Amino acid sequence: MALLEVIKMGNPSLREVCSPVSIAEIHTPKFQKFIDNLIQTQRSESGAGIAAPQVNVLKRVFTMEMKENPRYPNKTSFPLIIALNPEIEILTNKKIKGWEGCLSIPGIRGQIPRNEKVKLKALDRYGKPFEAILTDFAAVVAQHELDHLNGILFIDRMKTMKTLTFQKEYELYWM
Repeated sequence: MALLEVIKMGNPSLREVCSPVSIAEIHTPKFQKFIDNLIQTQRSESGAGIAAPQVNVLKRVFTMEMKENPRYPNKTSFPLIIALNPEIEILTNKKIKGWEGCLSIPGIRGQIPRNEKVKLKALDRYGKPFEAILTDFAAVVAQHELDHLNGILFIDRMKTMKTLTFQKEYELYWM
């Protein structure tokens, strides 16, 4: 496996709408290796999730996982999810306001309102359809990663810039 380069805000690829992954493409060794590399990159960067456009691949793919993560020390664990051609159905209009960061905007956090409960519908890494009910932080991560597939960054979702902060100040004043 290899680590992939995470591109940063300002790279035009982060603002593109990604293309669906075809069934034929899913079954290629090249694509399966890409999935492995994406997972490895997410883990290496201590990300709760990562989307393909963050490594300059404009395909509708993201991974997410939470376990013993130094960037999110108090978040509930959830297992690895690999989502191809994902869609999200909002299950409640109740919003939770949480602090988000992004591997493509390193060292910055901001408060974002997100839906508390969603249904993720996608294909797994082998092209098999699945659905998952996600709540709380897992729901937030899925919404964040789906935004990446549509060219949206978390800062675009901020209602006000008053909570936009550097990581060090977040740790000093907001944690």
